[in-house]
Amino acid sequence: MKKDLKEIEKTISDLELNSQSQIQELLSNFLKTHLKRSKIENFIGDYPTFIEPVYLEENVKIGDDVLLGPKVYIGKNSEIKDYVEISNSIIFDNVIIGENMKLDNCIIGKNTMLSIKNLNVDNCVVIGKIKTKEELYKIMYKLK
Repeated sequence: MKKDLKEIEKTISDLELNSQSQIQELLSNFLKTHLKRSKIENFIGDYPTFIEPVYLEENVKIGDDVLLGPKVYIGKNSEIKDYVEISNSIIFDNVIIGENMKLDNCIIGKNTMLSIKNLNVDNCVVIGKIKTKEELYKIMYKLK
């Protein structure tokens, strides 16, 4: 798992050199290969809903009314705020996902902060600290 995550992280670090189909294939292969079982004992939060498989690393904070799954990996020290839905996605370490978001088929890079409210995003890679929708659209890399 760690080796594949490193490969994905390396690939998304230079989006211009890597094709959308290559990134989509890495995401799809990771979700099929590594998310066959759940690991959800290491989170902080009250009563999130999980549709398995969901894999949470250490020290993940989950807000109220959060729906995770199916096929979601969330890295260490990440925080998912209230009213968020995430499916078919990889969230790397040290990520903050703001309130009332829906992410599907996405890769969210290490140390990313999405502090936008009321956002639906699918089929993309997001990296960086994003506070407005305009910033998001400049950074977002759409997958097919």
